[in-house]
Amino acid sequence: MLGTGHALPDQAVSTDQLLDRIAARFDLPRRREALAVARRMGINTRHVCRDFTAATEAARPGQANPDLAAAAIARALSEANLAIDDIGYLIGHTATPVQPLPGNIAFVADRLNYRGPHLELRQACTGFANALMIAFGLLAAPEARPVAIVGSETGSLFFDPGRVAKDSGQLVNMVQMGDGAGAIILGPATSTGDSVAAAWFGALGLGRAPGLQMRSAGGREFDHDFAAILSSGALLFDAGRDAAAAHGVALDAVDTIIPHQVSGRIGAHSATHFGLPVERFFVNADRLGNTGSAAIWLALAELREARPASGTRALILGAEATKYMHGGFVYEHG
Repeated sequence: MLGTGHALPDQAVSTDQLLDRIAARFDLPRRREALAVARRMGINTRHVCRDFTAATEAARPGQANPDLAAAAIARALSEANLAIDDIGYLIGHTATPVQPLPGNIAFVADRLNYRGPHLELRQACTGFANALMIAFGLLAAPEARPVAIVGSETGSLFFDPGRVAKDSGQLVNMVQMGDGAGAIILGPATSTGDSVAAAWFGALGLGRAPGLQMRSAGGREFDHDFAAILSSGALLFDAGRDAAAAHGVALDAVDTIIPHQVSGRIGAHSATHFGLPVERFFVNADRLGNTGSAAIWLALAELREARPASGTRALILGAEATKYMHGGFVYEHG
């Protein structure tokens, strides 16, 4: 692990500020319910790339999905003391691209003036795990060059304030969502310093209807099956625990656990589920909201900025409701 970086749009917006901003331009009859949902999820602030001046709108200048992704990569490159031309492959993952085609990562490459190969995964909260699988293969090649991975979301653009009155899913999106990007630069196994010691990806959704989906390529709204998501959460985290154990990593053998940042209370819920002290869990969703593809990289970048003690090991456990996927990795601070 050569470097990490992140990018967030503007200053954090509290739930009250968000609701005030939306209510000033749209009918918002369910304000008390929205506040209750936000409190229940433990999300107090988030960053959003739009001003809510219209039901559908573009991001502010310089805060579109590719802008945030490029800024996060630039910061990761700076920590790694690398230039963009040093990168052998650029991998992006997002569920909220700036447009369906060309891929979001092509616009990221434009902003970075990157002329090398790139690919994109249309994947949300476990895109990080699939990207790691690909990066491991690329970095195993002789004379491999560093690989850059970036997860980015601008989910606020896929929210229609005018539909909150009739759609509970939109109400949850309103207070849960957060925009941002997180990036990591990985080098060959011969590199020194921090490392990703193991990684895995799996799925439990064979034959099951999606818990989260966008029904058409041109759609701007996500559908949730909240009951199915709720009933499957524990299964996904147990699958992650079992995958870690298969790689020789037990929960009590790491210093910190980063669960998927679905809510500000996920640390407390995970601690209760696994029977571990809540202090072992690292959570920033209370401040950033659920940032989907960006969530794990944002949390990892923040953990590293806190300067953990040498030898610190962190276990990352991700989960995704689309087709009930899970993934994770072990971070070791050299």
